[in-house]
Formats: sequence, structure tokens, C-alpha cells
Amino acid sequence: MTTEDRIIYLDNAATTFPKPEVVYQTMDHFYRNFGGNAGRGSNPLARKAATLVEETRSLLRSWLDAPEVIFQPSATIALNTAILGAGLSAGDIVYVSPFEHNSVLRPLEHLRQTVGIQIEVLPFDRQTLECKLDEVKALFRLDPPAMVCVSLVSNVLGLILPVGKICQFAKQISSRAITIVDGAQAAGLIPVDMVHVDALVFSGHKSLYGPYGIAGITFGTDWRPSPVIRGGTGTQSESIDMPLDGPSRFEAGSQNIAAVAGLKAALEWLGQTGQDSICRHSQELSALLYETLVQYPRVVVHFPADHKKHFGSISFSVDGVMPQAVETALGSSGVAVRAGLHCAPWCHEFIGTMAAGGTTRVSVGHFTDENDVAEFATKFDKIVRG
Repeated sequence: MTTEDRIIYLDNAATTFPKPEVVYQTMDHFYRNFGGNAGRGSNPLARKAATLVEETRSLLRSWLDAPEVIFQPSATIALNTAILGAGLSAGDIVYVSPFEHNSVLRPLEHLRQTVGIQIEVLPFDRQTLECKLDEVKALFRLDPPAMVCVSLVSNVLGLILPVGKICQFAKQISSRAITIVDGAQAAGLIPVDMVHVDALVFSGHKSLYGPYGIAGITFGTDWRPSPVIRGGTGTQSESIDMPLDGPSRFEAGSQNIAAVAGLKAALEWLGQTGQDSICRHSQELSALLYETLVQYPRVVVHFPADHKKHFGSISFSVDGVMPQAVETALGSSGVAVRAGLHCAPWCHEFIGTMAAGGTTRVSVGHFTDENDVAEFATKFDKIVRG
């Protein structure tokens, strides 16, 4: 790529890019040297692949501080597994935040239409974006939750939600309440106390800096959903029932082992780079972007009042300009951002940007640097000032 063709990549909430070089090298090495199928036979390549899967699973248990990890092809499928496999009944109340992704809302809406569950939205302050924890407690006492499903970090606003407190309150009111955290944006970077979390969903290609095609669920308690997808697992093949225990209960079909290999390399890179270093770098660059955007009277930055409760993504609106027009203008000058509703329509209803077509979102990652932010600032200034 020439200097003229260089893209300033500020869409890390969609997927972190670039990946660590070792991820590319490891995936290429896998396919060239040991592309066997894990759990399908005892030949050397199959055994080598199976070892790779278990080593990666062990790294994830340590990195995410959870006793059990299962793999899924995407965070969307993982969320469907947890939500649809929970066995909810008519009248059950499920609480969500106003900031949930459609990967949470659409499975729940399916259950509302087909089973008769009720979906309730947790109270947040529209100005400060603070969760009203006292009201949450009162709400749970009045109408105990069958399930709570909340994001660790909003993919639109970068808002860090108090998932630990929310899940703790749910369990205190009803020990049978199922608590699910959508950690796609920040799992592995922002710690989660799993004591009160039944299931934390992670995405390999986002905060873990791995490839597409690998995600999963970490379980913090003894709760397990019923399998949603059934099929061959390479284990207990004499039975046409799914295995009752262990990860294979949820891992039907051949796994994307090349993606597992890439994720393992990414996790090892994360361990060497350091969680604190990655988070600090992201927060410092986000602060620079915030300072760049708030200087313009025509720009509204949708940002939490407590700046410490922010990670990664910043959404903004330019008065009189559709967000898609901002994205197009930045794109034509070599800056990659994202505009629209970001698959989170309730969030845009909450912050009042639905009618305008959503927001423009900029999101940084470990490989973003201050020069990228400076170039964004220069090009954005030309767009705003005309």
C-alpha cells in the first residue's frame, strides 16, 4: 500500500485492524502444515489440531477469568445460544439496557413473539448516561428478572456499563435469574467479575485482536443453556443425543481451527503487550478525539459525563449533516469510520439520533496512533468548515 493509498482506520468497534503480525503468520502456518480436523480421529494432524483447540481454550479461561469456555462461530451465534437456550417461559421478564445490539434484541424479540416473554429496559440518565442503580434495585424487587442481558461496553457510545452491579442485584433478588453479558466490544480488556455472571460472550475479532470466525461463551457459574445447534461433535458418536457435559455439547460441527490458531496467537500477543497498556493507549487516543470534536459548535458528542466510564468508541452528530454524508466525505479522504444505527436502534432512540439516521462513530484500537488522530482532525475540520 502506497502512502497515497493508506487508510486511517478508525472503525475498530466493527473489527480491530490491523491484526498483530503473528496472527497472519500463524494462520498461514496452520493451513500449510497441520490443517487437520480436531476431534475427528486420532491421526497426527487431528491430534495436533485438538491440542491447539485445548491450549487456546486454556488461555481464554485464564485471560477471561472463567472456569469454562465454549467456542462459537460468532458473538451473534453465541448470544443466540445463551438466550434461546435459556428455556424462558411466557410472562418471564428480561431486562436489557437501552444500548443493546440487535444480536441481543432480535433473539429476545423472537421469544416475545413466540413464547410471550416481556422485555423491560433498565433505567439510565439520558444526559449523563449513568445507570440509575437504585431504580434498578427497586425495579428488580417489584418485577423480579428471569434474565438480565446487558452489554459490557456500548458499541455506539463506548459507554462502560456497570454489569457487575446489575448482575449482582439480579442474583440477590432471584438466585434463579440468568445473567448474560455481551462482551463483544471489550471482553478481555475490561475485567469482569464472573461471580454473578452466568455467561459472558466474547468476540475473537474485536477486543481480542484475533480473526473472524471465532467467538464463544465463558461461563462463570454452573448454569448452562440447552444446545441450540445439534450435530456431530466427534465424541459419543454412538448416541444420536448431544453430549450432556463439556464443551462439545455446544460445539457441533467442524470447528474453524485456523481461526482458533489465529486467536491463540492473538492471546499470546495480548499477554506480552499487556492489558493495561492496550487500555491506556485506547483511552488516551479517545480523549484526543473527544477534544478534537467538542471544539466545534455544530458537533454534538454523545459521551458519558464520567469520562472514566468510556472505552474505545465515540459517536457524534454534525448539525444539519447526515452521518452517512460525514462517513462518505471522510472515506473519500482516506479515513475509515462508520455511520448509521450500528445495529443498535434502541440506543439511537435513547440519545435522540434515530430520526437523523444515527451517528458517525470513530473507534480506536491498539494500532491507532496520534498521527492518525491528527490526520482525522485535519480532514474533519475541512468537512465541518466547508
